[in-house]
Amino acid sequence: MIKMLSMDLDETLLTSDKVMTESFRPFVEKLKANNIIPVVATGREFYTAHRFVGEDLEIDLICNNGNIIKNNKTGKLEFVNPMSKEDVDLIMSFDKNDKVYSTIHVEREDGIDLLFKKKNFDSLEGTYVDAFRGRNLGLDNFDDFEGHPLSIVFAGSHDDLVELRRNIKDGIGDDKFNFHLMKIKRHPKWMLEILQKNGDKFFGVKKYAENRNIKLEEVAAIGDDSNDKMLVENVGLGFAMINAVDVLKEVADVVSDYDNNHDGAIKILDKVLFGD
Repeated sequence: MIKMLSMDLDETLLTSDKVMTESFRPFVEKLKANNIIPVVATGREFYTAHRFVGEDLEIDLICNNGNIIKNNKTGKLEFVNPMSKEDVDLIMSFDKNDKVYSTIHVEREDGIDLLFKKKNFDSLEGTYVDAFRGRNLGLDNFDDFEGHPLSIVFAGSHDDLVELRRNIKDGIGDDKFNFHLMKIKRHPKWMLEILQKNGDKFFGVKKYAENRNIKLEEVAAIGDDSNDKMLVENVGLGFAMINAVDVLKEVADVVSDYDNNHDGAIKILDKVLFGD
């Protein structure tokens, strides 16, 4: 029996224009009425996830690819899984390409979500960093900073980021960090997110479930991208969007009939979980 449902945001609950499906709120209440705990698990940081979900909705958010858990309505912190300073320094030792800019997602009490190296920018307009306007902070370097580092994000061209990932793996091995290479809408169009090995949506959902005495086989999850793969293939019931990457659809138990622009997530979840 499913007791908990984890739902992704981008290209799953959100349309490609970044609009939350109207059926989300009623479906959350339906889950609660049937004693299924709903959560949102996303690679996004809390602030933007909170904005998309709706500030007044009572639901927990598992953000930054599993590295932080907060209540959407109150902002109360349940769990944080920071990278060590040593790991940050190790990754940043590979930051040698001036065409790739580097950022660190952090959890801080003052509301700053993103640190960036000032040397990388003549202007922030239209960049990945600009998406965090009012919540970012430029530094000369990352030798010393405040806050819990949650992940490191490099942004650049696809080829430059593939080369960077290869250099890091060749330099320190393939088993120390998780790497997520993703296309983004903002300049320069590609990002490489690096997290500690237990930095993954799966571990965040697993921690949340364990805190509530829920077994993994009692958890369902839906997503669309490579950062959903470990989660979808290890829970009791894994869903992939029809618009998902192939590696996710290959491990999913169920693939949606419709894409994210046609309410595909809620339709397939409602159909499988409730027969509607």
